[in-house]
Amino acid sequence: MSNIQRVHRSFAVIPFLLLSLFICMHRAFADPNKYFNTSSLCMTGPHYTIFRTIDGAVLTSESENNRDCFIVFQTDSILKRFMLRFEKLALDCNDHLKVFDGSQPIGNHKVDLSCGSTHTDVGTIFTLTNFVTLEYTTDNSSPPENGFKLIITAYKDIQPLGLNCQDFECLNSFCISSNLTCDGVNHCGDNSDETSHASCIGSTLSSAVTAP
Repeated sequence: MSNIQRVHRSFAVIPFLLLSLFICMHRAFADPNKYFNTSSLCMTGPHYTIFRTIDGAVLTSESENNRDCFIVFQTDSILKRFMLRFEKLALDCNDHLKVFDGSQPIGNHKVDLSCGSTHTDVGTIFTLTNFVTLEYTTDNSSPPENGFKLIITAYKDIQPLGLNCQDFECLNSFCISSNLTCDGVNHCGDNSDETSHASCIGSTLSSAVTAP
């Protein structure tokens, strides 16, 4: 009888071990932050669509001329959403960056950014889907100082759902990939992924900030 009980207990722990293995594999194969520039994603010519699946990315543009393209980012899970935050935003009045909540530029855009837009005024943009589409158009005479730097992060908002974060939980309760910590990029929005809260060497919790 005792042998049967031991066998039963052995089988009972298998689901737990499989779940632990799945979580470890997810963390091991999760992508670190990716860096993109619109010069490589947006070829000259209209409506050139690029799809990328990301956990986190930094998208930059520096004085781009004659751009007319769509860039689509997707999370690796339908349970995740995107938050977008600009660290630089300086566009010419003939340049536009539109943000759509979804895999296509259909319906009303969330924002249409141009010369009157600043990164502090825009603040943080959140999607309701696991896709975000950027439509970027520029004319043929962008000044050298024009461009933008956009931080894009896939996250789970676990607090309203009462869920546990299986990756890295920011101080603002957003759940992001643990591979996005201590990489010099403020993915949480409050910078807690770059502090001692994330066990970053040489950082302190006092450096955590609230995103505008």
